[in-house]
Amino acid sequence: MIRLPKIFIQVPGTSANLGPGFDLMGLALDLRNEFEFSFSKEITEFRTELKSGNHLPFSEKEDLVRESYLSYFEKFLPGHIAPPYHCKMILALPLKGGLGSSASAIVAGLCLAREVHKRIDLKSLPTESVFTQYLAEFEGHPDNTLPAYLGGFVFAYSTFGEPIRYFRKKFPNSVAIFVLTPEFHVSTEESRKALPKSYHTTDVIFNLSRIGAWMHFLDKRKFGDLLVGLEDKMHTPYRIPKTSPLFGLAESLKEAGIGYCLSGSGPSLLMFLERKVVKSKQSLLEEMVAKEMKTSGISYQFRRVKPDGLGVRIQIK
Repeated sequence: MIRLPKIFIQVPGTSANLGPGFDLMGLALDLRNEFEFSFSKEITEFRTELKSGNHLPFSEKEDLVRESYLSYFEKFLPGHIAPPYHCKMILALPLKGGLGSSASAIVAGLCLAREVHKRIDLKSLPTESVFTQYLAEFEGHPDNTLPAYLGGFVFAYSTFGEPIRYFRKKFPNSVAIFVLTPEFHVSTEESRKALPKSYHTTDVIFNLSRIGAWMHFLDKRKFGDLLVGLEDKMHTPYRIPKTSPLFGLAESLKEAGIGYCLSGSGPSLLMFLERKVVKSKQSLLEEMVAKEMKTSGISYQFRRVKPDGLGVRIQIK
């Protein structure tokens, strides 16, 4: 049996879609899940636990770290038995909160497997492009997995089985980001059921124009371009209908000139302020959030976050 070191992996959270970029755009955030993997000849079965000692918030069947780890061996090291590990986790990302918790687990599992692969057979190691393709395909949402892996703002797409194409940009530091996470869960599967099976051409053109505004914002860093770029007619209106506890807040943010978008399929909501007005507007923003959440009777977390420009972090000890 090969001797394997302890491997520490940190994976940032992500926010996908960012308004009009449905399944195309994502941003890494500096909220990180942490994973500590141990190997030894005494470890003969997989074990996953929280460092806090609390019960795992998911079942063994829902363990995406293990699932992605094992899938890597099936894909790139057929015939080799995947060495079992003990994993201790610190989870900063809410499950089913729209902040990339599933993507973080997948990135951790695949990156762990690749580190083990390096110590088994370096010659058969997949190239970076092959690994990135598999990473993007595994979950089917490269707008989550690629920002988690690469960091920064990522525009990624792959259709009809073609190779993944993407580009990465730095998110401007002239804009401050806040995230609201209401304490109710929305599954991606259920959220997708709310979407129509077809769209009007005018709505598609609307979203394409807003993606153009996003690109202009990333180049010119004008907050007005971001406000336009966050507008969306393809998923936000269906995921924040008038019956949603987030609808009133969304309307208030719009009236106040504060940019916002659902994070992924929700329920987390990203909010954007020009950095130069944070001191004068942050208290207003906090009051708006508190008022709407109190009206809906929903507990929540509200915090300021930063973009994560580094992506996955791996330490070997």
